[in-house]
Amino acid sequence: MSTLHTVNKPGQVMELCIRALASGDTVLLIEDAVYELLSSTQRLKSIPGGCLVCVMDIDAKARGVEITAPFETISYERFVSLCVDHEKVLSWF
Repeated sequence: MSTLHTVNKPGQVMELCIRALASGDTVLLIEDAVYELLSSTQRLKSIPGGCLVCVMDIDAKARGVEITAPFETISYERFVSLCVDHEKVLSWF
């Protein structure tokens, strides 16, 4: 069963999310969680293989955060698509 994990804060919230991830899950960084891309910690590198990490384009742009591979930039339309494609949506805040 695949899950879409939406994360809206960096730090401990992200760590808790990573512990719950399974292969096939997707992580979506929204709001202040996009700052994880600037973090010097290894949190995002510890995401299990087989998981997709997406970043909400409008949130990254509003915070001046540049998105590079392997992270996928998505729009609200793609966010809706991810919600439909996954069996569960879990919000971390």
